[in-house]
Amino acid sequence: MENNTQKTSNVNGIIGLVCGIVSVVVFWLPWVNLVSLILGIVGLVFSVKGRKTSPAGKTGMATAGLVLSIIGTVLSGIGFVSCTLCVTCAASTASSLPYYY
Repeated sequence: MENNTQKTSNVNGIIGLVCGIVSVVVFWLPWVNLVSLILGIVGLVFSVKGRKTSPAGKTGMATAGLVLSIIGTVLSGIGFVSCTLCVTCAASTASSLPYYY
């Protein structure tokens, strides 16, 4: 008696989940913000594809990846913009200081 049930894996959902997790975990690192932003967008794409291709009732990982990717993308975007503004303000202030020899 063999059990011939096939396990279907949602590869797109798993990729989206992993990208979303990595995006949320590393968004706060200043020099990795851009990578985290890109991973969040990639996670969004794969999670949406995973939700579309998975059978009904099996969209849990893709949904979790979608939520984490959205959170990671938003937080990375905020971090990237604020870090860019901070560096720009510091550079403009430093260039306007008088030189003392």
